Amino acid sequence: MATRRELLILVALIVVIVILVKVVEVRSNVIEADASKFVTEDLYAKYPASDIEIMTVREKHNDAGEKYYEVKARVTKDYNTPCPMRMHIYYNYPVQNFVPQPTEYITRNCEVCTEGTCTITFPEEAVIASHMLAGTSDVEKFIDDFEVAYPTVTEEEDSWRVVWDSPVSTYHYSVMLDKNGNILSVERTEKS
Repeated sequence: MATRRELLILVALIVVIVILVKVVEVRSNVIEADASKFVTEDLYAKYPASDIEIMTVREKHNDAGEKYYEVKARVTKDYNTPCPMRMHIYYNYPVQNFVPQPTEYITRNCEVCTEGTCTITFPEEAVIASHMLAGTSDVEKFIDDFEVAYPTVTEEEDSWRVVWDSPVSTYHYSVMLDKNGNILSVERTEKS
């Protein structure tokens, strides 16, 4: 039969093991948070006045079995303009000995649906499509007439609604387009 001393040692060992497991879990979460913080700070330094968001943080292991995080971030320059530029930028934290993926440009040069199948996946694409695709010339004129025109984008079930407004206009435009790049409607509405 186990003595009282042996039971105390066994309980103490179980407590130490539980504490070590918790410390490892906390350390892992801190490193993931550090990765997000590092990427966010770096992106704000490189792209000031841009809209930035961490999209994913994935744990990975290199050939030596060491853990690192692959971080995917979104950077949108000129977010509230007719021609926002959206990029997806990839980081490895801590830095690995290989070149990370190149920057993925979702929108740039105010172009959308220029080749192949048109798919409007992101709000920045919807903004550009709402005044660049066939059937949106009235919206383009509105943007030209009111330099302070700005878009508001809402994703609906299988479509996008982009409302173009200006603080100095007496009306605004609402453009509905599906996610295949088809303009569903362009409506001018007088402000009350």
